[in-house]
Amino acid sequence: MAELTPDQKLAALLAQQTPPARDLVFCAEVMQRVARRRAWARVGAAAPWAMVAGLLAWALQPVLGPGMPALADSLVLPAAILGGTAILVLTSLMAARRLAR
Repeated sequence: MAELTPDQKLAALLAQQTPPARDLVFCAEVMQRVARRRAWARVGAAAPWAMVAGLLAWALQPVLGPGMPALADSLVLPAAILGGTAILVLTSLMAARRLAR
């Protein structure tokens, strides 16, 4: 029997293996890109509303101004709790992303 060349051995090896029906890594990367695109689309859709709310608050500031110090004093603790929670969530997401690599 004739000896096979390296190219023939490789071709025979590759001919025996069939490719997987689905590439799970590729599917996961595509799903991540789609999710990221949707997230940015939602942020883009919310940005004009945030600008309108900011302009409305600026326009109503003379009317709402006298009651704001009392409201601001009562919202300090909830704002600090929300800020601390947001920082913890962001740092945990960044740590999880680093560990996943």
